[in-house]
Amino acid sequence: MLSRADYVKLPLKERLIKTSKTEEERATVLHEKLPLVDLHSHIVFPHREDFDRQRVRNSGVTCFVEAVAVLSENFYESVRELGSVFSFVKKQPDMGLAFSAEDIRRAKREGKQVVMAQFEPQTIGLDLNNVTILNGLGVRMMLLTFNTRNYIGDGCAENQDTGLSYFGFDVVKKMNEERMMIDLSHCGGKTTLDTIAASKDPVLFNHTGARALNPKCTRLKTEEQIKALAEKGGLMGISAVPNQLSNAKRQGIQDLLNHVDCVVKLVGVDHVAIGLDKVFGDQVANHRRMMAQGLIDPAKAGMELNAEYMEGIESPEEWPNITRGLVSRGYSDQEIEKIVGGNALRIMEQVIG
Repeated sequence: MLSRADYVKLPLKERLIKTSKTEEERATVLHEKLPLVDLHSHIVFPHREDFDRQRVRNSGVTCFVEAVAVLSENFYESVRELGSVFSFVKKQPDMGLAFSAEDIRRAKREGKQVVMAQFEPQTIGLDLNNVTILNGLGVRMMLLTFNTRNYIGDGCAENQDTGLSYFGFDVVKKMNEERMMIDLSHCGGKTTLDTIAASKDPVLFNHTGARALNPKCTRLKTEEQIKALAEKGGLMGISAVPNQLSNAKRQGIQDLLNHVDCVVKLVGVDHVAIGLDKVFGDQVANHRRMMAQGLIDPAKAGMELNAEYMEGIESPEEWPNITRGLVSRGYSDQEIEKIVGGNALRIMEQVIG
């Protein structure tokens, strides 16, 4: 296996999944024709110095749901970063902002790429009016907790899992009223189930995987949680974070596809999407820096930093491997359309319009 330094030097064509000529032609047509949605990305924040417009184009993605990740959960810091992200995106050629499903469909028709904003995690403090403010500023989704506990509920790396607080139930109701999507990717089990039950709208796990395939990792969702999500019409985006989907020394696109298969078999193709959670740059090195700064502790969520990168899905420009992989695994055109963007657009239309 190549080192990461050698792997990223390979031409993009050499990093693509090998397929038959017929499969390649079919995958290429689908990838170019369909509106593709990455439900959780970090192409802009906080990696502007690594931003490469051509590599973003190479992804073929129509909409990146960009996570503004202010782990301090400070409202002012988050609003400032939101404005910075929006300003940066608007300066990029053939890129724009999306606030609705129709904005994404229009971007596809016009051959453009757009960014929709979410907060990871929420930063409203104890003021419900901040939900209204953020919605007005263009935030269309919020993650209720990161790995640790906040005013709303418990994260997936806490030593207890007590569920939503009374304030948390109020936040869920307020987000429903404001037609803002709710993400539970980092939430603890009871907080996750409480929110699904309390929300009148479907909710999302927009960047995670199935714990059945990596039982040690509490960042991944159990069968109980996935079934509850699906029963309320929700959607699960499969991620490509190194050392999350697997604890093996060699990880990559096949792990992502294994998690897609697992969730499809459990609850059906209508509840599966893609949310890579990828950055431009060395994601494992970034995790190690965050660990050194005391911002994260992967071990508390059952993650072991065994692999140094994700082969075949190390950066957003390798997005075509998702379409190629789904074709090679026998998914129909209609099923692929749902997974790579159709399901995401459906839930956006239902919740935010």
